[in-house]
Parts: sequence; C-alpha cells; structure tokens
Amino acid sequence: MRTISGECPNCDEPFTLKYKSKLLPHTGSCNQCGANWSSKGTPLESCSFCGCRYFYRQKDFNHLLGCGIVILGGFIVPAIIGYVIGYRYFLIITICSLSVFTAFDVLLYRHVADMAICYDCRCEFRGFDIPPKIEQFEHFLAERFEKDN
Repeated sequence: MRTISGECPNCDEPFTLKYKSKLLPHTGSCNQCGANWSSKGTPLESCSFCGCRYFYRQKDFNHLLGCGIVILGGFIVPAIIGYVIGYRYFLIITICSLSVFTAFDVLLYRHVADMAICYDCRCEFRGFDIPPKIEQFEHFLAERFEKDN
C-alpha cells in the first residue's frame, strides 16, 4: 500500500495518508488539532505537502532493529557460546558469529524496499515507484534545507 507519513505542520502530530488509487487530490486531517490538508501534486515529482522537489531514498527498515541485530551478533552470541564452550576459542567464535550476522544483515538489506523522504518537511513516501534520479541522502542538500527552517 502506498502511504505518505509525516508531521502536521500546525501541531507536529504524526499522520499517515493512504493512497488507494492514482487519482488526485488526496486529503487528510490531523487527529490532534483538526487541521485539513490536501496533496498539492504528484508524489515524488514534488512533495505532496510542502511542494519541495528534492527527495532522497533510504531503506524502509527500523534502525533500532538493525542496531539490535549488530549488538546481538557482536556481544551476546560470543559471550553465551564462549561461556558454554570456553573462552579458549572466544575470538574464533566472535568472528564466526559476526560473519553470520553480517550475512543476515546483507540479506535483509537486499530484500527491504526503499522509501523516499522529502528533504524539507521529512515526509516519508512508502510503496511508490522511486525514480532513479532520487539518490541516497546528500549532506549538502540537507544543510541547505536546515538553514531555511
């Protein structure tokens, strides 16, 4: 399902707008303050809410879960296995477990879909076909928009 998630410009309450068809305009309202808004354009040509034409792509994956996988692979598994087998092979077990978790992380990375994010208002566009012109995060573009805000 195609969705746009962001924060209400009036009260900063999170919202999600679901696109069920390609027909425009799509409208929504804030559950907290009651403000109404409608999308201003075609998604990923310009932001549907702020009109910005700059987006970046990133994996649609929970960052805390990814860090948890790395921590699990780096500390917990070698400690448990090292305690059971003995600390004589601790370094070998650590390297092997990190290799297994790295392979698992690479598989997850390849299978998780991308999402596009607006540089200006940080709205997240999930489930849309992302054009190749939208690239990874670029710091110099982000700095330009942070100075304006």
